[in-house]
Amino acid sequence: MNAVLVVVSVLLVVLALVVGGTGLLALTGRLPGNDVLGVRTPETRRSPEAWELANRAAGPAFLGSGLVLLLGTLAQGLIGGWIGGVVVVVAVAIALALLNVAGIAGARAAAIWQAEQGDEDGCGCGPGGCGGHSGSAEAGDCSPTTAGGAARDTGGVCTPADGSTDPADDCGVTGGCGSCALQGMCESETAGH
Repeated sequence: MNAVLVVVSVLLVVLALVVGGTGLLALTGRLPGNDVLGVRTPETRRSPEAWELANRAAGPAFLGSGLVLLLGTLAQGLIGGWIGGVVVVVAVAIALALLNVAGIAGARAAAIWQAEQGDEDGCGCGPGGCGGHSGSAEAGDCSPTTAGGAARDTGGVCTPADGSTDPADDCGVTGGCGSCALQGMCESETAGH
């Protein structure tokens, strides 16, 4: 085996152990809040409970990603040649897809948990909310929505003018507060109409 393959194999094994270890810690609820590993979105960073729940939801995909990387490395060593290289490339692509699934699962779990907790800031989309209004406005300080109606203040939380309680309703997005993973996508979508 030449030096390049040895370096690639060592890097893949280290990456597999880091990703798999992250998945194991996440599944057991022992992944500490940090800036490097785990699902790090605004929804997951709102509370320790959201962090733990999100990363538990993402844990199986993290473990799967680490396993795919290990299997790709093993296949490269056993097969070798250009076919082994193709196997490694495919394994890395699958591992990246699984990491994407982990992120989506974790962010969605945190958003659903926050919706069930009665998050005072709307559904946690950040500044501007899903519908173009701030979820934490002062009384009477609701800005117009992008869907054409004025938002109104209901106890410190801006809601769409049509009276719905779901901030995502005013831009035609369905799925409740889980839709906040769109992070303002509805604003540019409705602006084009």
